[in-house]
Amino acid sequence: MNTEQVTTEYKKLQTELFESTRRLWLAGLGTLSVVEEESTGIFDQLIEKGRLVEEKSRKQMKKTKAEIESGSEELAGELSDKLDRQVSGVLQKMGIPSRAQVQDLNLRVEQLSEQVDRLAAPQPAKKTAAPAKAAKTTKASGKA
Repeated sequence: MNTEQVTTEYKKLQTELFESTRRLWLAGLGTLSVVEEESTGIFDQLIEKGRLVEEKSRKQMKKTKAEIESGSEELAGELSDKLDRQVSGVLQKMGIPSRAQVQDLNLRVEQLSEQVDRLAAPQPAKKTAAPAKAAKTTKASGKA
């Protein structure tokens, strides 16, 4: 091989290497472009799916909250009733009257107080026999 052939082969190899490098460069740019286009579409899809999941989660949370609140109100009512019954039982065992019994006693005391007040009120004066005698005397003097 002479120098001219080596130079030609070298330039040919250099050109092929340059073209291969350029093709790799272009393939990389093409890959980047495709990834960018696809990733934008995928990103938009992910955002939409995220919105749907968020909306579904909010609805489920509201439903769960309502169920918890409803259950807690029922439980509070049941506990309150049970506590009232237990306290009433303890008070009854101790001989302490219930609220209804105290109210009934208050009503009876008021009624008795009214009766006492009516009995203690001054009675109107009864007519005495003296005016009747005066009327008789007037009649007797009229005959005379």
